[in-house]
Amino acid sequence: MVLLTVSLPLTVRGDRLFQGHPREHAVDKNNIMTNETRTFQMDAQVDQGGETLPTDIHKQPFAPALEALRRVEKKTEQVEVEPTHLAQRDLKELTQVFQIRDTTVNERHVSDLVKLLSIHGTIDPIRVWRCGGAVIVIDGHHRLEAFRRWNRRAPVPVKFFKGTVDDAIRFAETANNQINLQLTYQERADYAWKLVVHADELGKLSKAQLIARTTISKGTIDTMRKAARELGVRARQIRSWYEAHQEWKHGQGEDDREYNSSWQEAEAMKMVDRLGDEFGKMLAKRPEITAKAFRHILGRMTPDVAVRMLEEYGLQVTLRDQDGNEVDDPEDFEPQQPSDPDMDLPF
Repeated sequence: MVLLTVSLPLTVRGDRLFQGHPREHAVDKNNIMTNETRTFQMDAQVDQGGETLPTDIHKQPFAPALEALRRVEKKTEQVEVEPTHLAQRDLKELTQVFQIRDTTVNERHVSDLVKLLSIHGTIDPIRVWRCGGAVIVIDGHHRLEAFRRWNRRAPVPVKFFKGTVDDAIRFAETANNQINLQLTYQERADYAWKLVVHADELGKLSKAQLIARTTISKGTIDTMRKAARELGVRARQIRSWYEAHQEWKHGQGEDDREYNSSWQEAEAMKMVDRLGDEFGKMLAKRPEITAKAFRHILGRMTPDVAVRMLEEYGLQVTLRDQDGNEVDDPEDFEPQQPSDPDMDLPF
């Protein structure tokens, strides 16, 4: 193991410390700076001995990759004092195991992180886990990508996670539920599908555990488990729940998606993702504006949608007109005209 001691100049601004310009991160070992410094150890090879992971583990499917990690972690030597920064080349990514969201890079999020790096010279540490001679990213894939785009020579701040590979996977799940870049329904559904397919390898996960770890509904988890059983070995080859669901239904000769609760939930959550991106919390903060906006959008379908929304909430609804008469069929009801039919909506 080769240990390299690196000293970087620090600038004090208020109560925060900032490292120098990114170009100053290059280290001249023959010219150690004498200014106020913060010293950290950078493990150039990140080699702690013991058994090593397969060189092609990043290409392996989830199950064999998980098996390899479990085998090597048992022989991994413990390190008393871990480095606080590492070179980018020394960080390994195993997205098939630890990346909860879609592996496609969110360009807007990365761009925002690059801006923060340009201003402050650092961002929150990436969470990593040591296994054999490798240091693996378990949370912070977008932060690592931002460092690569900002300055490939810049050392990356890291914080080591201590625990088993199963603990590390659970940590990645929890971290992704807390960060600002929210998981979409499709990402949560795809991850739930992966857990369902590999439930035995992960300790025979129960239905309750699957629901708790993914926040996917009981009905959809039931559908996933049934699909996984009937697809058999093929289920492990399908990464997307949508694709798995389509293939499973096709095999059953079914395509009546309108009356399938799992499909309805998936489509509803896609709409939720789009509405959330566009309007954020405004829909809930201003219910009177939300009601007017949806009335304009839905037109004569407004009562029917309103009834269905209340029924989703667990309420039984009886509709009455302004004179107190019960309305049997909302579609036959002649609605009041909006108070301002020509109002401009912000979309």
